[in-house]
Amino acid sequence: MSNKTNTQEPGYRAVLVREETKTQLQGFRSTLDERDLNQERRLVTAALELVLDSPELHKQWLSRVNDVVRRDIDTRTPTIG
Repeated sequence: MSNKTNTQEPGYRAVLVREETKTQLQGFRSTLDERDLNQERRLVTAALELVLDSPELHKQWLSRVNDVVRRDIDTRTPTIG
């Protein structure tokens, strides 16, 4: 039996985002008039394509990755064992 859920859409693959990023995305989406057309998967795909297609954004993007790594480290819970 597959572990896939019924929330998968044809042509899309799952991607993990930080919880606060997801919350910000939901907040942004709630301000849009055409929420059916601007579903989260489409907004995220468009944002990623914009960055991937814009070499001038790559340096800023990679700088942001460093910030995300810091947040990952700051929120990581220590393992016991």
